[in-house]
Formats: sequence, C-alpha cells, structure tokens
Amino acid sequence: MLFGKYKQELFIGILLWFLVLLAVASAARAGFSFHATLPEPHNVEFTVRYSDVEHFATRAGLTVEETLAFLKEQGVTSIGVFEQTLWGLRRANGCHVLSNLELAGELAFNPGLARYENFIRDAAGPEGLRLGDYIVLIPGGPWAEQVWEHLGQLRVVENPAIFRLSRAPAGERELFLIRGANYDNLPHLALGTNPGQLEKVSAAGLLVNPYLAARSIETSFAVEQALSTFDGADLSAVVFEGGLVPGFPRFTAETAAALAKRGLTVALYEYNQYPQGMKELAAHLQNSPVVMLPGKNWFPSLQEVFNGVRERKVQLVELQIRDFGPRLRGEELRDEFSRKISSVQQFLTGKGYNVGRLHQFAVGILPLKAYLVMGLGLVAFTLLLLRIFLPIRPVSLLILLIAAAAALFPFFCWNRVTAGQVLALWTALVFPLYAVCSLLSASFPVQGSPDGHGAGPRPGVNMPGFFARAGLRLGGVFLLSLAGGLLLHGLLTQPPFFCGLEFFRGVKIMYALPLIVAGFLVLVCQDSDVASAGASRYFFCPLHPGRLGKPCLVFVRRLLLRPVVLRDLLILGLLLALAYVYLLRTGHVMAVSPLESWERDILERLLGVRPRLKEFLLGYPPALLGLYFLQRQAKGALRLLAFIFLAAGVLVPISVLNTFAHVQAPVWLSICRSVHGFWLGALCGLLLLLLIWAVDACLRWRNRG
Repeated sequence: MLFGKYKQELFIGILLWFLVLLAVASAARAGFSFHATLPEPHNVEFTVRYSDVEHFATRAGLTVEETLAFLKEQGVTSIGVFEQTLWGLRRANGCHVLSNLELAGELAFNPGLARYENFIRDAAGPEGLRLGDYIVLIPGGPWAEQVWEHLGQLRVVENPAIFRLSRAPAGERELFLIRGANYDNLPHLALGTNPGQLEKVSAAGLLVNPYLAARSIETSFAVEQALSTFDGADLSAVVFEGGLVPGFPRFTAETAAALAKRGLTVALYEYNQYPQGMKELAAHLQNSPVVMLPGKNWFPSLQEVFNGVRERKVQLVELQIRDFGPRLRGEELRDEFSRKISSVQQFLTGKGYNVGRLHQFAVGILPLKAYLVMGLGLVAFTLLLLRIFLPIRPVSLLILLIAAAAALFPFFCWNRVTAGQVLALWTALVFPLYAVCSLLSASFPVQGSPDGHGAGPRPGVNMPGFFARAGLRLGGVFLLSLAGGLLLHGLLTQPPFFCGLEFFRGVKIMYALPLIVAGFLVLVCQDSDVASAGASRYFFCPLHPGRLGKPCLVFVRRLLLRPVVLRDLLILGLLLALAYVYLLRTGHVMAVSPLESWERDILERLLGVRPRLKEFLLGYPPALLGLYFLQRQAKGALRLLAFIFLAAGVLVPISVLNTFAHVQAPVWLSICRSVHGFWLGALCGLLLLLLIWAVDACLRWRNRG
C-alpha cells in the first residue's frame, strides 16, 4: 500500500513538474519571438518641436530656415508641427481675429487695419456687427483657404437659425465674418497646420511629426481634415497631446482610418503615459504605437536615452531646445548643442543603434494554445504549492488540474489581456511562496533518512559540505525565480504590453504579500511540531506533503487567543512604518537618491546590465547567512534570526519576477540582470560570512587573552 502510494505521488509529481517545465519553455519561446518583432538594434529618431526651433533661432542668431538646416546637420530627423487654433491666429503676423468690440478699438489705434474700415463695414452689410460677432482678416492664399474650410466645422454645432459664416476678398487679404457663434466653440477651434511651416521643414529635408490635440468640435471627419493639411510633407509618427485622442469615443474608427490611409503610426510617451482613448485606437491600427522619450527641461543624459532605447523600446527622442543653454547665445549656443547631441548619438552608435527614421512594425498575436499551456503550467505549480499545506490525494490533484484547465479556455477567450494580467500576478505570488518554503525546509530533517538529519543542519561545521548544500539551495531558488519570471513574462507577451499601453498590475501586492506570508511561516516554523514533520522525500515538494497546514491553523488560533500587550502594539507600529517605507519604494517608476543613482551608474558601466539591489544585497546574502546559522545549530534568538534571514531570501524571487514584469525590456536583458544578481549576491554573502568569521575569531582571541 505504501509502495502504491509512493508511486502515485511520484507519478503526479512528475506530471505536475512536466507541465510547469512545458509552460516555462513555452513562455521563453513566446518572449523571445515577441521581442524579435522590433529589430535590434533599431533606429532612434530625434525630433524637435517647431516652436522650440523658433526660440532657438532667435537666441542662436539664425533664421528659422537656417536653424532647421543646422538641426538637420546635427542629426535631428524630424520636427514636431502643431495645429493652429483660431485664437492662435491672433499671434500670427498679418492676421487679425477680433470681436465687434475689439474691432472698434483696433480701427482707432491700428493704422494697418484702419484702411480696411470701409471694406469691413460694407462686408458686414446693413445690419452691421452685433455683440459676439467676430471677424478674421488673413492674407490670401492656401492658408486662408484652409482656415475657411476649418471654420466650416462651426456649422455642425451652432444654431442654424442665428449662425452665419461669410467671406469677402479684400485685395491680397481675405475677410471672414462669424456671426451668432457660441464663444466657447471659438478659442480652440482647430485650423490644421500652417502650410508655411511645412514648406520650411520639408525644404530642410526633415520629416514631420504631426502634433494633434483633442478637438473642441468632434466630427467624424475632423482627424481626416486635420491630417490632410499635413499631406504635403513626409510624415513619421503622430503625437497626441491634451489628454484625449481626437475623435474618442465616438469616432475612434474614423481616426484610425485616417491614420491607416497614410500608413502612419502613433507615438506615446514612455512609462505608460498616453491619452485617454489610445488603447481603443491601437486596437484599430495596423502598426503598433511607438514609444517616445518626451522633452524635458534639460538635455537627456546618455544613460537616460540608452536605457529608454534598450529597455522600453524608445524610438522617438524629443529634444527640448527652447531653454537649452539659457546663458548661451549665438555661435557659443550652437557649439554647445552640437557637442551635446553628438555625444548622445555617438554613444548610441557605439551600442549598435542607428540614428534615423523610426521603424514601423506590427506585433503579432500568439496562438491561444500557447497561453493555455502557460496557464496550465501555472495551475500545476499552484497545486505543488498547495500540496505543502494540505494533504491532497493524487487523484484529487488530477481532478483539480482538469477542472482548472477547463476554466482557462473561457477565461482567455473572454479577455486575453485581463487573463494575462491576473495569471501574471498569480505567478508573482506563488513562485516566491514556494521559494521561501524551500529555504525554510533547510532546517528540517528528511523523514526516513538514516542519520535523522538528511538535508538539515548537521553537528559541527563541515564547511565544504555546507557550501555545497547552500549553493545547491540558493541555485535552486535562482532557477525557480528565473522560471517564474519567464512564465510571468510569457503571459504578458501581447501587443498592448509591447509599447506600454498595458503593464503588469499589482506591484505592491507582489512585494508585500509574499513577504508577509514568509514572516508568518517563520513564526510557525519555530514550533517543534513543524520541525519534526521533516522535509519531504518526494523531490517535487520541499516539505512533507500536507504537514504545514495544521501547524499554521494551530498558530493562528494561539495568536488570536493571546492577550494583546503594549509591546505588541509597539512592534505592530514599527512593522507598519517599515512596510510603508518598503512599499513606497516599489513600483514601475520612482525617484532615486543621488547615492543610489551613482551606484546604478557604476553597475551599468561595469556589467553592462544593472542587477537589482534587492537581490544581491537584501536577498542572497541574508539567505546564505541564515543557512550558515542553521549549520551551526543555532538555538533561541539566534535560531529565530536564522529563520528571519531565510525569509528575507523571498526578496530574490520577488525582485527577479519584478524584473521580468517589465515586459518592454527584452528577455535576454532580464535574464542577464538576474544572472548578475545571483553571482554578485553569492559573492556578497561570502564576504559577509568572511566578516562574521573574522569578528568571531577576534572575539575568541580576545577572550583567550
């Protein structure tokens, strides 16, 4: 009977681990193929806003045309050109946008406009201009025709009973009369881009990035009308500003059609910054959105640009040159700009990237069966973890496995993105919990071992044996973390995650929950009954199957019956304060101290890929120290400290999985970062042990003296 039970356990263990390995292999293949969509190294396009060009030209002592030619020589690829608005015409030379009240004052004090007084009165007709009426006086030509066409948008929203729109030629100028319009529809009325700006940019041989904002008047043809004003230029990518995609939510399909007609893609800022409606728009596009590093108040550093290009798929780098070198003027300003941009471009070129027009690409969707295999492997691993706490029979495990497999199919069919995010978070929880159980089992003897010790601490200090066992255990934790990271990454290999429209959700939970459970298990494992349960003889379970659940329940019951004293409240307050600081420093984006920034730069330069601090300083060294204390057969408070150090090892899988949760970073980069964290953490742990031995030797020498 026992032999039959062992065979059943062995069979279900092999089956579950096979499914886990199959899922990890499928996830690794998905991850590498996912990132092969964008060729590496890819092009990096440098862009500057046209308004910045005008400011820079004034300070550099150049014309706008000369400044554009200068930027072209310096490696700038494109210029961001905005649409004009009706109120923006007021700042344009030779253009006048005036209400009837403003017109009276301008006619009295502006000689250039006074000569059109009679013409304006004749065009207004017998009824004249009333309160709230406006005139637009603009030089004739293509720009005037474009403005007239866009003023026609007002007919869609204005009251036809009182709204009138008329025009009259005034020699070299055009006069547009707007009567009975709602004031709120006028200031931000989009007029398309200025053809004169496009001509200057195109003459310099530069590409154009249209910058479009949400419309004050949304129509089905608004974006098509806006983009048609850019048709004379060579376009690269469209940038949406203002917090809302034009046409969203009613005309998203029409917006996508206007982009597809011109073969354009859209750009969104890195770190998941994008306007409302971008997700819905991206679902209609043939090409995937590209990631853009937005302009800042300072020139981007070499490492900032390189990290964005390598880790977040940045293809478009916006340079804010409006305030560049605020104290510089003329040739000195131009020389400093040349030096700065040359250093960035040479750095990227040295890393294998090219400076030029960005790539347009389309991220393919993996077949559903690939995600089902990954989901089934995650279920199998969850059952392995559950087996540690509950004595589930092999047949019951098989039934649970089949039931979970049946539930995965409709889950992915319902919403593949949500299913991937939920299962990725589940992966980020179960793998660290299994790892901490594996570390804590180092203190337990294997049941049925001849010497009663097995994998646990042995009498004396056999250092070669200790390093062999500790190396195998920490190596196992590393491989387990790596497998979990690949599986998490594979579940998120979907188009919205490639460019940052979607991202891994639940970072705070991922960092907090496994650590809380690890602390709870440390307290439970102090119970002698748990230690006597022993480690498992079955290779797929670090503890004896089902023997940890009952001690956990007993401990919880004792904890609830225990009276609360002031010391408990003080400890709880301290733990909450530490938890607050700990969670405050977790997340996808955070500010770092100058010291940590210096440490990161050093590691980047030495290793090429920066390992995570939580791994090589706060994860591996304490775990190794905890194993050493157990090797010394520590008792009392020192034994509790050993368990706490082992529980701190849960930071290793948490950090590794968080590395792979950055889906935009290539898989090979995450693997390299984790490998560096492993060997560097082992080295730091060894140095820590040497320090402890040195202190211990000094103390013993002093006592002898």
